[in-house]
Order: sequence, then C-alpha cells, then structure tokens
Amino acid sequence: MAETFPGVGHRYLVDFKAFRVELDFASETSLTYYNLDANGQHVGQETVTIAVEPVRDGLFLVTWTESDKTTVVHLEDYRLNRIITNITDPTDGLLKFEGTMTEIA
Repeated sequence: MAETFPGVGHRYLVDFKAFRVELDFASETSLTYYNLDANGQHVGQETVTIAVEPVRDGLFLVTWTESDKTTVVHLEDYRLNRIITNITDPTDGLLKFEGTMTEIA
C-alpha cells in the first residue's frame, strides 16, 4: 500500500479539548508544531523529524521525539479529520487525547 501522505504542504488546527495545536507538515519527514493559547496565538513551537506509516486509506501513524525527550504517537485519520495521540512525557508519563483536525492552509 503505497499511499501519499496528505499532510505534506498543509497546516492543520487540532483541537484536543484539553489543548490546541497547529501542525505544519513541511515534508514526510519534517513537522513544525505550534502550541496555541486560548486566543489561538502561537505560544511555543518546535520543528521535529517525523516518521509516517500508512495504515489504511487515509489513516497514518505519525511519530516523533521532541527535544526534551517527549515522544508523540499520532493516529491521523484524514477521512474523518480526527487524531488520536499518545504522548509519553518525561514528567507526567503517558497522556492520551483525541481531537478534531481542520485544514487551515
């Protein structure tokens, strides 16, 4: 199953309810994520190297490690515009969230 990753060249607003982020996919190996405040303003960012694996039509496993050693595993569903994330934080341990994603560019 050789499917092109639809995120490349696009930005998405992701609302996990507990927090919101903006994902900017420069390529299949590079993502800049922006943390957003309550007003939707960027309040932090990091560019990370990602690995993308197709699961089924429109569904991708996207993973990365942040500079503070936080690991992130996304299950990104581009048909349903949903993301499930599992974050392993060095301080807080395993965190799980699910949210909607909206293409903004």
